[in-house]
Amino acid sequence: MDKQEVKERMEFAVKVNFEQYIRLALSHAEFSQNEDGSWTVEIPVLPGCVTWGATRSEAVEMAKDAAEAWVLTALRFGDEIPPIDGNSLQYAVDEIGAEV
Repeated sequence: MDKQEVKERMEFAVKVNFEQYIRLALSHAEFSQNEDGSWTVEIPVLPGCVTWGATRSEAVEMAKDAAEAWVLTALRFGDEIPPIDGNSLQYAVDEIGAEV
């Protein structure tokens, strides 16, 4: 999906707060167990968001941390934040133009 497609989808998306957006992202998490018993988690709605944990429980916590960090990093650098299931993140822009 290119930036124009993301922008068009955001125009029709429902605005949600940070916590709601993270919950939506996590609802798409894909867990897979590795040969050594650890777990890998990919959140495909946040491109490149992948993490792991020694146990499934730890992987769940790491996925939440990874999703939060992904969104905060995207905001910090002005990257597009994709809508998830028709919902987009609502956020404000401060006086100096940095997204928060």
